[in-house]
Amino acid sequence: MQKLNINEYIELAKNDFQLAITYDIKSDDNVVAKAIYKNVFDFYNHDSEFSGDVVFSWKSSSLVKDGVFIGKRVDKKYNRIENNHYIGNLFPNSLTDKKFSLNTNRNGTMGDFPHDYFDIFLTHVAKYGYGIKDIPIEVKEYYPLKRAILHDKNLDFFKSFKTFDNYLEKNFFTEIWKYICNKKPFSDMKFEEYKEESLKLIKSRGEQMVQKLIR
Repeated sequence: MQKLNINEYIELAKNDFQLAITYDIKSDDNVVAKAIYKNVFDFYNHDSEFSGDVVFSWKSSSLVKDGVFIGKRVDKKYNRIENNHYIGNLFPNSLTDKKFSLNTNRNGTMGDFPHDYFDIFLTHVAKYGYGIKDIPIEVKEYYPLKRAILHDKNLDFFKSFKTFDNYLEKNFFTEIWKYICNKKPFSDMKFEEYKEESLKLIKSRGEQMVQKLIR
């Protein structure tokens, strides 16, 4: 399918809802992605204040057990796999310098404990961004991500939502958080299971986002 601009994408969504959910936008930070953020996320004020990110990555997932990095999921069959930039897999993050980037540190490119799992990110947001102590899953210490969340600019971003539940709701993460609280961690899943489960969550979140986009 040819690359669509935002107006064409909205028309696609009105005419073929399911196709819009699985249309690959190609990037989490291009013109179309940013236009989606402006139309879907009420808190999105200006491009200069946000960077794009994907919720679920299949490109650089690593395997972490008991707080120890034991290697990337190496499989020749999936070596060339890329992130899916479906609408339900996109979200804007507070933009800071690289050292305190939520995006960069979530993806583990700084520090010696690489990961790219959203359950780790959200549990850290709950604990350090909102001071929630009694969360139903274990929080494994990961200093660069913790430091990024506690950075003044990022804390201001999280505080703008008032509560963690409001942050989840405004970012369409509520269903994902419920899943995280009741299922085994993504990092403990075999790749095929992780892919299957994340696609279900991406589709469900995408349905909510497309509904708001065409409302």
